Amino acid sequence: MAAPVVSRPQRLAAPDRQRILAWAREIAANRRQLEQRWTAQLTASGAVTFPPQDAPAPWEHLAEGGGFRIPAPHADQLGGVAADFFTDMVTRDGWVYLRGFGYYAADAQMYLPGRAPSPARRFAAVTERWQRYADFARPLADGAAADPSPWYPWLAWLAFLDAAVNDVCIARWSAAVLGQGESAGVLDGLLEGLGALLAEASWNRWHPAAAAGPCAPDTWGDRAFALLSDRLAAEVLRKVGRALDDTAVAADAVRAVREGDVLWQVAAVADARWPAITQAHPGTPVLLVSEAFGAMAAGPLLAGMLPAAERATVRLAVSRFSVHEAEMARVGAATWRTGALDADGVVVVHLDDSVFTGRTHDGLRDSLTGIPAAVYLVPLTVDVGTPFNHPEELTALGRDVGEHLAALEEQVRLTGGFLPAAPSLWARRKRPGPPGDGAAAAFARVAGGSDRLLALLWDRYAPEVRRA
Repeated sequence: MAAPVVSRPQRLAAPDRQRILAWAREIAANRRQLEQRWTAQLTASGAVTFPPQDAPAPWEHLAEGGGFRIPAPHADQLGGVAADFFTDMVTRDGWVYLRGFGYYAADAQMYLPGRAPSPARRFAAVTERWQRYADFARPLADGAAADPSPWYPWLAWLAFLDAAVNDVCIARWSAAVLGQGESAGVLDGLLEGLGALLAEASWNRWHPAAAAGPCAPDTWGDRAFALLSDRLAAEVLRKVGRALDDTAVAADAVRAVREGDVLWQVAAVADARWPAITQAHPGTPVLLVSEAFGAMAAGPLLAGMLPAAERATVRLAVSRFSVHEAEMARVGAATWRTGALDADGVVVVHLDDSVFTGRTHDGLRDSLTGIPAAVYLVPLTVDVGTPFNHPEELTALGRDVGEHLAALEEQVRLTGGFLPAAPSLWARRKRPGPPGDGAAAAFARVAGGSDRLLALLWDRYAPEVRRA
């Protein structure tokens, strides 16, 4: 009997391949320029003391995939309070990561097949963790509020706020899946408040008031405590948790892994893309829409980075139109979708973690009512890998690859004229997965698969993934 014929994947034509490679080179150059310019600005500001001379460069303290890391020999400089909060820090290749496995453990994708706890059990870890935040808010804020901020306590404060923001995003996603509109509204307000604090502690900390939003370090501890000890927010978390006890709830009703959970990439938007938008539309109100699947916190963070006069013109919204997630069976097609968004007379800025085909943005455009002043897609990253692995997904849209890439590039360059400073972690490389149904084969398939974010997380937390 003849073996079945396996069709070879479509290959990119040489001009299309060269275009994608040129994108990758430009993205890498943009990041290098950003690194040099921001390091010089941070040095000149004097707002934060740099790490010791024997430590790696400041930029190297940014962990791939999001968050912060510190050299293992310097871990004691975090301080005792930070060590008590970050109880599951992971040490890898000489670095201590300020995001442990628990940061991502609410997501079913962080477990081997068949081993993920129920949605209710995964969310229970969030509600239990939430009770600790208020106790650490003031001590960690005080460690970072000095003038200038000490380097390691500053990173600990940023990582603490990162963790709180992530847990609110987990709950906000679940509230939307469950159809709890009132709960979602409370969580939106909480996310906005925490996003403003994180923006102050990061971008605003080393920029003058004319270039960034307000920054009042002496208020950080009290404001964080008020937000994190709010009784209504705690009740909303319990309400969401109770609803997840329903055995009919799908696994994707609770998720935590978001590619857009990268603070510096949002700051890059505030640095260059936002000024281009405001210069093109001076004084026009803005609807700032965060794509929930990958960039739920991006809007609140960006809003917190804006000067007060500009922030006053901005209205925040959350959308969920991601197409690729459903195609990969990563999130069910029946999971919540966004309704109509009133955009009459406003500039719509759609923040997404990544762009590949642009169909997510098309969905957002279709949801708008009224006559917008303008509509922009502002992705934090561009996917330069999937066109090599799956160019057929581009041609399925009814135009050839070259036409699609040209249209996509034009859309991305509308704000500022350049590409982002980071490539997407989707499909940066791909290897055939090993056969077999065992745990080792399942782990290897994720580690070598096309989702590079999930691959690096499984690699970083390999013992935890295998034990869970």
